[in-house]
Order: sequence, then C-alpha cells, then structure tokens
Amino acid sequence: MTSDLTRPAGPVRPGPSVRLNEPLPAFGRERSGEPLVTHLVRKIMARGFRPPASWSVPVRHVLPDGPSGEMPLLSHAQAAADALRADASPALALVAPTYVSRGPLADQEQRLDALLDQVADLAEEQPDAPVVLFVGMQWSSAEEEDESVRRLRALLRRARGRLPRLTVCGLSLPGPGKPRTLNATVEVAELLGCVGVGWVDDDVALEPGCLAALARDFLAGGCRGAVGATKVPHTKEFATSRLLARAKEIAAPATSYPHGCCILVATDVLSGGIPGRYISDDGYVCFRLLDPDASDPLGRLRLVPDALCHYHVAGPAGETRRRIRRLLINHLVDLADWPAPVVRHYFRHLLFSGMWPLTGFDAEGGHRRGVQKAAIKWLYFAWFAGIGTELFLRGLTGRPLHRVEWAPYSAVTPFTPADQERR
Repeated sequence: MTSDLTRPAGPVRPGPSVRLNEPLPAFGRERSGEPLVTHLVRKIMARGFRPPASWSVPVRHVLPDGPSGEMPLLSHAQAAADALRADASPALALVAPTYVSRGPLADQEQRLDALLDQVADLAEEQPDAPVVLFVGMQWSSAEEEDESVRRLRALLRRARGRLPRLTVCGLSLPGPGKPRTLNATVEVAELLGCVGVGWVDDDVALEPGCLAALARDFLAGGCRGAVGATKVPHTKEFATSRLLARAKEIAAPATSYPHGCCILVATDVLSGGIPGRYISDDGYVCFRLLDPDASDPLGRLRLVPDALCHYHVAGPAGETRRRIRRLLINHLVDLADWPAPVVRHYFRHLLFSGMWPLTGFDAEGGHRRGVQKAAIKWLYFAWFAGIGTELFLRGLTGRPLHRVEWAPYSAVTPFTPADQERR
C-alpha cells in the first residue's frame, strides 16, 4: 500500500446540505393537519418510552504508541481531535464498534485485519478522501475497562503496523449501546471537519471493495445523505434462522434503505449525536433523511449494489423473540416521534407494504406470492400492535418504559471471513 492516507482533504467538495427531518417533542407538539385520532395516539405512545435523554458517557481516547512509549489516555474529544489533526486532515471517519466480551483479542484482530484490507482499498481508490479509523471497545466492569484499553493499544499497534500512514484512535467507554460509540466518534469527527461518518458491525463480513464502493457512491453524490451495503443473508443451524430467512425473502421487510451493519452517512445528519431515545442507529438515519414529497423518497438513502455485506439471520428462538421485541419498539418510537408525512410513508411503503387491504396488494411476484406476503405482514402487524398497545397504555398511565434490554445472540458466533469463503 503506497497511497498517502494522510493527504489533506481539499479536493472533496460536499454538495449543498439537504433538508433534514426533526423529531417532534414528546410534550406540546402541534397537530399540523394530522387527523386527531392518530395525533393523540402517537403523542400518548411517545410518552410511553422515556429513556435517558442522551447516550453520553465518559470516553477515554486511546492514541497509538508514540516514539517514547505509550501515549497518554485523553478524556476530552477536543484533545483527541487536536492530537489526530497533527497527523492528518481526514475527510471520512470510520468506526469499528465492538466490546470486550464479544470474544478473545485474537478474534478481534482477525476482524480488524479484514477491515484494514477494506480501508486500504478505499485509500487506493480515493486518495483525496483520507480516512481516520476509530475502534470502539465497550466494557461492563472495572476489570473489563482495563482490558478494553489493553486491547485497544494492541489493535492500534496492529493497524499502524499494517497501514503506517493511517490515522487511528481507540475509544474505551462503558456499554451497552452502539449509539454511545457512534456519538463518541461523531463528536471527534465534527471537530476534525470530516464530511462523512461510517461504521461496520463486528458480526458481518464484507466483500472485497465494499467500503471503496460505498465511498465512491458517497463522494459522487456530494457527500450527502447516506449510503449502505447490500445485505446478503445466511442461515444458521437454528429452525428460527431458516424460518425468518424464508419469511424475509417473501415479505421483503423494511430493508430497502441503508442499515447500520455497514453504512456511510453525511456528518451533518448525525451532528450532535443520536438522541438517547433512539436505540436504532439506521432507523434514526432513515427518518432524518426520508423525503415523502420527493419523486424518489429514498433518494437520499441509497443501497450500493456492488457493496456486499454478509450476515447471519437470527439465532435461538428465545433470543430472537427478544430481538424482535426490541426492533418493534424501535419502529413504534420512530412512528410516534417523527412528522406525520414521513411516518405515513414509512408505514405504508416500507414497513407494511403489501399488507392488503390496509396497504396495497403486491402482485409483482404473482398472486400466490402476494397473498403469502400479506399474511406474513399481518402476523407481524399483530405483534407490532400488541407492543404498540403496551406503549400507549404506559403513556396513558404515566408508567413509561425507561430502557430496552439488549439481546445478543449468545449461541451465534459473528460472521467471519472464513464463513464467507465457505459459502
């Protein structure tokens, strides 16, 4: 790799900013032409979920070892930005979020190596868009906090050994919650003047050239909106995995916009960080950018066909059920919080498209396929309505839900490059 990853980002010319949607306040919101019934239902349901207002937590910024030994840990984003700016003027910030208990350091090194290959391809293709790579390591105890710093130092040394000119920074912070890591990254990226922020989950595998393809599309589009990888599903040995994969194949759920497993977003979309009540990073990005009045409402939310991302569908039944409940709460909070035209389009054309007769009948795959899709969507809607009723009653009685438990797949190992080779 001979490309200069630290070249100033002068040639990157962002286009004019796009209009961003803003969430409605939980209290004192105006009706703005919305039917009274849906206005009241959404307002009360929004009050049924009241988590902390911010994802903000103390962050320790870990820099690569200097010539005289280990660099000090920095506790302020401004100090970290000043130190990183001495090395480069990056245009794009990428973050790899993970956590100590995800697995041993050797596994995290393997995933970092795969990501560094992607960054090297990106830098070679886009030498005028330098990258700063953040590695986020969340912890849940004092012992894990020390281990997170140790691992970050090892990973940063590894990154510098493979790509000496790459600007890198580690983030050690308490978890859980990926938005915490993303917000810590955005805070430094804004100070550095980065035009885009991207992230890749630690349980997916990217096809060669995936990040380069995302950056190519993002830069060509004026560094606006969001671009995401096209997801390629793989089943596991669980019956739940096979069943959900088949249901998704038929029902085509809300997957036609960039998802948070591999995404690149204009920094202004995330300016100030994701608010504390949004636990879905890609849901927040989608509702910020969805434009129901445009000829292409998803024009600012683009999937890149030649950027492929492999992932496993579902896991054990109990854990899958908790994951779906969490997903439904995400959907319901978004549908309660955002302007009515945006919510209406998402509900009818993305989340529950083809749920005849409430939404249109989808005959694209034939009559039988359309009936199957409608049936699956109605089953999903029944679950959705049950969780929605819970949030409504919580808002009505003043007993809001304050948090949603994370539900990792304990029996499902992350997708690795070796899995990709065996497919």
